[in-house]
Formats: sequence, C-alpha cells, structure tokens
Amino acid sequence: MTKLSLNRRLTGVVLGSLLALGGTAAVPAAAQTDATPSQARAACSISVTEPHIYKRWDALGGADGWLGCPTTGTRDVYLNNVYAGKRQYFDYGTVTWSPRQGRNMVVAAWQDGGYAYFNWGTTSPYSYDRFLVRWTSAADPNGTQREVGGGTSGRVRVRQQTTGAYTFRVEGCDVGVFGHSCRQGWTLSATTQPS
Repeated sequence: MTKLSLNRRLTGVVLGSLLALGGTAAVPAAAQTDATPSQARAACSISVTEPHIYKRWDALGGADGWLGCPTTGTRDVYLNNVYAGKRQYFDYGTVTWSPRQGRNMVVAAWQDGGYAYFNWGTTSPYSYDRFLVRWTSAADPNGTQREVGGGTSGRVRVRQQTTGAYTFRVEGCDVGVFGHSCRQGWTLSATTQPS
C-alpha cells in the first residue's frame, strides 16, 4: 500500500468516525507533501484550468488528494441544449461547476475506503434552511434522498453498496408553513469513479 493510499484511508477513517458520531468535519486534504503546487500539478498529465473547479480540487488536496489527477480536460455541460456549467473527471471522482445555484457553486464526489463522498458550496448569494441531497447507484437505481442542515455549503457520505459509481445532486430549500420552497432547483451532478 502506498503512503498516499494509507494516508487517504486513515484520514477517511477519522472523517467517517466524526460524521458517524454526529459531528461535522471539514473534508481534509489526503496527504501533506513537500512538493510545491506547481510540482504537484506537474505530476498530472492533464491540467485543471477552470477556476471554480481548480479551487475545489486544490482544497481537496490536488494531485495528492481525494480526487487525484484529472483524467479529462474541462467539459461544458448542457441541459436541454442550454449551457449550464462545466465538469472535469478525476482518478476518484468528478468536480462540477453549477452556477445556476450560485456563481461559485461547485459539487464534488469521490470514493474511498468503502464510502462515496459528496460536498457542495458555496451557494452564495443564496442561503438555505435545508438541503436535499439525492444519489443513485447500480445498487439503488431509483435513488435515495436525504435532507440535511442548511446554510451555503455541506457534505455527506454514503456507505457503498456496489463497486459501481454513485451520482449525486443537491438542492437548497427554504422551509415554510406550506412546505419546502426550492427556487434554484437541483445542481448539475457529480459522480464517483467505480471502485
């Protein structure tokens, strides 16, 4: 087992334990290295050029982190033939910029140690009472939805029931007397890579 793999797994165990106990924890970078950012980027044969995606990839540890190196360039995403954002694929997952839910809204998904992880933010200038998170997988093709705390960002993890990919989306909602109001709709998706 490589040092990076061991560090990713140990960090995943600590993060998983905190979340299982009902706590919250920032998703940390996987491994600390002595390499400079340009050296870490040089380790990847494909660049991360879209600024929103780069910022999330870098926050998650860059080439040595949760997502690993890019496996594709940045791709435009369209919904109903209308430009909706950008996506890039990585060794362990994807990062998608979804500006309809906030100009800096980025969703990221990856897998590690038997869990699928998903994080999102920031929805600014929007702030929500609650978030609805929806995911699908080969083991759950109809999908599961969970309601979690509000604000402008968040994260969840799901124990993997399949070695296939997990696809996540999130929707911010305000809670009123007559139910939820989710004005900006669902984000673009982010998907883990199969184990």
